Formats: sequence, structure tokens, C-alpha cells
Amino acid sequence: MSFSVTAEQERAFQEDGIVKLHGVVDSRLLDELSCCFDWAVRHPGPTLSGDAEGDEFSFVDLGNPAGRMMYEKLIANSPFGRIAADLWQSEFVGFLSEEVYWKKGKADQTFWHQDTPYVPWRGEHWANFWIPLCDHPADYAIKVVRGSHKGIMYDGTTFNPSDPTEPLWGDAGTFPRLPDISAELAADPASWDIVSFDVEPGDVVVLHPHCVHSGGGADATMPERRTLVLRFFGDKSYYSDHLPDAPGMYENPPIESVNGGYLADGDLFRPERVVNVNL
Repeated sequence: MSFSVTAEQERAFQEDGIVKLHGVVDSRLLDELSCCFDWAVRHPGPTLSGDAEGDEFSFVDLGNPAGRMMYEKLIANSPFGRIAADLWQSEFVGFLSEEVYWKKGKADQTFWHQDTPYVPWRGEHWANFWIPLCDHPADYAIKVVRGSHKGIMYDGTTFNPSDPTEPLWGDAGTFPRLPDISAELAADPASWDIVSFDVEPGDVVVLHPHCVHSGGGADATMPERRTLVLRFFGDKSYYSDHLPDAPGMYENPPIESVNGGYLADGDLFRPERVVNVNL
């Protein structure tokens, strides 16, 4: 199917760091996305968090190398590459990885965080395509602090349930500690400018991964939450050495460059095995 990004949608992404694209995914593509989701649950990868057992669970998996070809094939037959190119005004669009979320019964919301304190990259041209596979009211969908993709890089969180802002890097880094946004919003709903949308299957929400963001949980109001995220990068995407030289939650081994050797600080983010999906 064809989909044209409007000037207002491009502006919203550039200024707010998030935009809702209604009706991007047709029934064929939605079936393929659901098949990818089901496959991911049956074949979890090495970074799995949680499980999919019982009546209450939280399942999160990302970057499963065994599914790489499956996702590349899906993307090649989708409008996602062209949409990313139009949102950025970029000639190049690369596919980075996927992330799978399934929450059922009773599960906490995902803690507020940015992706950038966990990964060695930076730049304007990054996008997470957050794709709902069931209806999500705005309170349970992806949420961002408006415009935070242009602001501070906070320390990561360790996702400790007893301390949602426990620093990932702490004294090893120079990042300010993440504010307790949930607590501040509970005390004053106007304390942070939050953007989220009611969404349904067929919609795509695109956000910059440097946005401070959170995802909803599962409870009696929304007992099941199923989403698939596809991550892309473009012309203005760079490798960065901002991560401390210290143990953290995630390992980031050197990345081989398409030009030989390994990516270094400031290099265009062009891993060895990279395909332009701007179709």
C-alpha cells in the first residue's frame, strides 16, 4: 500500500519527537507483523527479558539474530523505509533491529527512559516504529516527553522495580540521574508535557529513541498489550563513544564498518551488513 507523509506529520516528528501515522498498515502487512510477533514468542533470542508463561507476564525481546532475515523481508515489502526517508528527508534508510513486547494479565508499565544511554549511537535520523497489534488507549500506549529528543541525555535506568531511576552507569559516567517522572506526574499531572495517542491495529507511532519515553502496562482495563517495534537509521546517524568504559546493563561490542575495520566516534553509522530499505 502507499502512504504519503504530510508536512504536518514531518513537523510533528521533528519538533515533538513523536508522530502518529493512522492507517499505515494494511491487512496483509498486519498479518505478516502478527506472524513475526508469534514467531518471536516461540523463538526468543539471547536478550529475552521475562517470559510468556501463565496468566500474568511481561515478555520483552529484542535484536534476535535468528529473525533478522524475516524482518528484512517484511520491511522490503512494506512502506516503512519510504516513510522514514520522508520523515527525515533522508536518502539512506537502514534497518537496525526489532523489539517485541507482550504484557498480559497484570504487568507494570515500562519505566521512563531514553534508548541512547544504552547504545553507542547518536544523531537526528533515528526512529522507532512502534506498531500496535491490538487497540491501545493513550494511557497504555507509548508515551514521550514532548521535545525531549533535543534535550539532555540522562543516565539509563537499571529497571529496578524498587527504584525506577536507579542509575545504570552512576559514577562511571557523566549523565544526570533520570527524574522520577511517574512520581512527579502523580503529584502534578502538568509537571511534564506528555504526548501519547489512542491507537489501533493499522496505526504506527514513530518516535526518536532519544525521547524520554515509557510504555503502558497491563491490568483489568487493558489485560493484554501486544506491540512490535522496528528501528531505523538514516543519513544523519552516527556512531558515538559516549558510553562509559565500565560494565553496564548491556554489552556493546565493536561494530564492523561497511568500509572495513570498526566504527569509530563520529563515523556515519554504517555497519558492515547494511541495506538501504528506502524503497
